[in-house]
Amino acid sequence: MTREPIPENLYRLILTSIPSVSYLEALLVFRAARERPVTVRELASRLYIPEKAAFELVLQLRDAGIVRAVEGSDAHLYAAEGELASLLDLLSAVYARDLISVTELIHSRTGRKAQQFADAFKWKKDT
Repeated sequence: MTREPIPENLYRLILTSIPSVSYLEALLVFRAARERPVTVRELASRLYIPEKAAFELVLQLRDAGIVRAVEGSDAHLYAAEGELASLLDLLSAVYARDLISVTELIHSRTGRKAQQFADAFKWKKDT
């Protein structure tokens, strides 16, 4: 079975804006809930992660304009609109059909960052 390539605009989005699979999964929880508020506790439970980690994900999603706080509550709502919402709809569909390619792309990004960090500590031989 051959995999369909990830569309170029989605490829760029993943490489530039999706820092981890947990972030993607959190984004998809809010997207699936749409008009229903999601609390940090619910997100933590859905993703099987500590509440502190879920809170950090919510802050990142809020900074990216993907969710917004519900006034007077500890819950958040999906807030993506326009082109961003369309890209996230596409991301959801591609992730559902080809989880492996999407997660490999996310991990390749984090792998490169780790390698760059490690390379910064390599001793350079004087020439």
